[in-house]
Amino acid sequence: MKKIRKFIGFILLLVLIYLIITLQVPITFTSKKANDSYDFVLSDSITNMDARVVDIAMLGSHDAFSDGITYNSKANTNEGGIVTSKIVGILAKGLIVKMSKAQTVGAKAQLYAGVRYFDVRLTKIDNTYYTCHGYLSNTFDSYLKEVVEFLDSHPGEFIIFDIQHFYTEDGTAKKEDFEELVTFMDSIKSDNGNSIIDYIYYDSMVNEISTLTYKDVTNNKAKAGVIMLGKVSDNSLFYLRDDDATYSNENYHNIRSLWHQTNSTDDLVSGIKDEYEYLKTHDYSNVLRVNQAQRTAFIMNMTLVKSILSWSLLDMSKSTNKAIIGDEEMFKEYLTMMPIYMVDYATSNKESFNKLANTYISEYNSGL
Repeated sequence: MKKIRKFIGFILLLVLIYLIITLQVPITFTSKKANDSYDFVLSDSITNMDARVVDIAMLGSHDAFSDGITYNSKANTNEGGIVTSKIVGILAKGLIVKMSKAQTVGAKAQLYAGVRYFDVRLTKIDNTYYTCHGYLSNTFDSYLKEVVEFLDSHPGEFIIFDIQHFYTEDGTAKKEDFEELVTFMDSIKSDNGNSIIDYIYYDSMVNEISTLTYKDVTNNKAKAGVIMLGKVSDNSLFYLRDDDATYSNENYHNIRSLWHQTNSTDDLVSGIKDEYEYLKTHDYSNVLRVNQAQRTAFIMNMTLVKSILSWSLLDMSKSTNKAIIGDEEMFKEYLTMMPIYMVDYATSNKESFNKLANTYISEYNSGL
């Protein structure tokens, strides 16, 4: 009987140690090493200058600029939520940090690894712009500088800069907040004197996103280009994006990006298949279509245990990315309905993920 009690006590001790490590230690079993040979991934594969932007396939980065989140990162007080709780900070900050960080490297490394769609989350605190995902990552200007330096040296490439969330002290950003943001973005110059604004060649009040072609956004392949989206309806630099939960045919703007809200790989794969089947019978061909292929970190029910056991958002993504990229035929078929393939840990080399994604996307684009 004593041996059984000792054994049970030993098991409980191991469980306690595991929980302490899980809740407090912010390390992940991932790497910052990224491929660097896909910096011309679009211009090398697209030969049809009249290919529409909404039909061009590309690799996307979910919570793109969250790589700077560490245990010492401050909570984004403008966003609020669980990260601002002092109790959570004491008991489980390591876990929350691991579930907030979705990428391991910054803008430059992602661009060279083939990422062309960036899910951008911003906040403005004490007159400084930061990227964020619950916690503050890095100052926004540090990413902007890397992006503009890339654009300077990569004619024929273009990126989609999707500002999905912009938090201010007053809540969701308003028209004047976006105007101030544009002024700031235009002030961040490369060594050649260019800003990201210099790479926008459209007027969103005049040019519908469905009409933009590869030729339009790269100035006949002579320059790099940028398309920006944001929750603002009257700024010529931004195409309006919204969060229409019903996804009806009558009520959406410029982009469809369905969040599957699950931390199960099987349920995610099933949800992506359902979205593909839905899009086959509903016409969204004139907007950007995103395959949100990432799991959700926290769902407040019993599946929370699965999140804890999965260790981190980045570690969760390794198995998920493998499952989705594993079927080449089906992956390429999904691109016909959802050309933007957005993931956590977009630069992962696990099971050659990043290489395969870029290869399949390039082959798809070459046939446009």
